[in-house]
Amino acid sequence: MAISMNEILEGKKLEDQALDIQENLKILLERANKIRSAWGKPMTITSGLRTMKDHLRIYKEKGITDTSKIPMKSKHLYGKALDIFDPGLVLTKWLKANPKILEEAGLWCEEGNSNWVHIQIEPPKSGNRWFLP
Repeated sequence: MAISMNEILEGKKLEDQALDIQENLKILLERANKIRSAWGKPMTITSGLRTMKDHLRIYKEKGITDTSKIPMKSKHLYGKALDIFDPGLVLTKWLKANPKILEEAGLWCEEGNSNWVHIQIEPPKSGNRWFLP
């Protein structure tokens, strides 16, 4: 089963988003589903499009309230990223073992997560396919 736009929107409406965010979300959905198709197993989205309020709440729940320690330009805020539940980092290990899949999908991944994989449609400053935030 493919990832749906509703999973990425998390209760928000696509038509309520700015046009650039709508376009980013469409690109993100298409590319994420390339991973989903190659993986061949269900994927659970744990975080997609975020409002700033959502973003600050997520970090507050982690005990982080100092905005200098919060990525205030997170790709989640622009519809360019999503997190996929990845217990045991099974998907992460598979993606690392199959780098062509990320390259062909046009996706980049964040290193160092404990039970999820962060994918985004825009390269980090380093340009590395796998990067530390």
